[in-house]
Amino acid sequence: MEIRQFVTEALGDASYLVVDGGVAAVVDPQRDIRPFVAAAEARNARIEYVFETHVHNDHLSGGRELAALGAKVVAPRDGALQFPHLGIGNGDDVMVGGVTLRAVSAPGHTYEHTAYLALDEQKAARGAFTGGALLMAAAGRSDLLGPDHTEELLRLQWETAHRLRDLLPADASIMPTHGEGSFCSSAGACTERMGPLSVELGRNPALASPSFATFRAIQTASPAPIPGYYAYMAPLNRQGPKVFGRPPAPSLLQPGAIAALAGSGVHMVDARRRQDFAEAHIPGTIVIEDDGSLLPYLGWLVPFNAPVVLITYDAAQAERLTVDLFRIGYEDVRGYLPFANWTAEDRPTGRLNLVSARDVAATIESGARPVLDVRFAGEQEDLPLPNTLRRPTDRVTAWIADAPDDALVVCASGYRSSIVASILQASGRHVSAVIAGGAAEVLQARVAVS
Repeated sequence: MEIRQFVTEALGDASYLVVDGGVAAVVDPQRDIRPFVAAAEARNARIEYVFETHVHNDHLSGGRELAALGAKVVAPRDGALQFPHLGIGNGDDVMVGGVTLRAVSAPGHTYEHTAYLALDEQKAARGAFTGGALLMAAAGRSDLLGPDHTEELLRLQWETAHRLRDLLPADASIMPTHGEGSFCSSAGACTERMGPLSVELGRNPALASPSFATFRAIQTASPAPIPGYYAYMAPLNRQGPKVFGRPPAPSLLQPGAIAALAGSGVHMVDARRRQDFAEAHIPGTIVIEDDGSLLPYLGWLVPFNAPVVLITYDAAQAERLTVDLFRIGYEDVRGYLPFANWTAEDRPTGRLNLVSARDVAATIESGARPVLDVRFAGEQEDLPLPNTLRRPTDRVTAWIADAPDDALVVCASGYRSSIVASILQASGRHVSAVIAGGAAEVLQARVAVS
């Protein structure tokens, strides 16, 4: 049995290819299936199965894409998928060559969530595909289905972790879907993507906590916001995403076409580094820096599957981002423009006014201008920034219309403040932003100022 992991950094997720005896299966495939197909072909194997651990909230599954090539989708029976598949329940086995994948009911991240034990030809457990149950040094979130379900799902997540512990030897591999960078992961996930159960026994709060109360306190200590596009993923995954065959490729646009799109309802997103955007950008565009976090922020700022134009450095970046957007259902990328093509025609550019953390500290003391703290609500509670207006980035569409003019914008590192400042600027407001440093530096500067 060979198991290969594929990490999608843009989502913080992993998929797995299992190969044995010329037969292959993919566990929790991303929508761009080309890497799995290529890897199977390189091993002279045919992908006969797709295993889904749950109905995903954070991306569109590639299961239907693989099914169009002849694979059979295997999914939790209670997931209520509306397209042909093999419904599976606790204790059911599916053979992949000489390997057995055994379903284990593992609710907690979702109700239907199922893990799969990987059993070798002697029926010994070599590992488990744990989806959103046991992660590396963490557990999957239990609050994605809403507050009415959170408490029950927390209890189920705790019970699931202990059930899996009892089914696996200490040297078995834990192979989760969600990891660092995923908003499906609770706080505390580490950079590792898979590892032995023995390590998790000593550090994972779902296994190492002395009681459910302790686990619950850890799991709910710093609630993260839920990306806006999540609301669309599970219904589309149940229905079955549209099959494309291969992801769409963006078209190169000319500067004149970009200028003509102003006010047309097309969202122009500049994915360059925020420092480069601040120095020069196309007026009216917003910046969401391409650093691995673009997708959730775009989901908060751009209506689901609304038309998008990308401002990039080059074609390669545009093509990669178009595939990433395809993963979460944004299928209407109208095209891209390398920013150098805009400046080559000597077209007008805008600048973003920058300030330092010390400037913000002084402004807070003087009260001369409003200061917007655009960190997430949990961060604002954990590290309060006095005498500022709390305006979380994930809720920007709710408060942007009433935002003050001539504000200073600060977050934790500069990433979100650049986003919000660009939105305010595109709406016609004067704005200044801290794009290097954030709240911690402001608090230090306040001490120095006082």
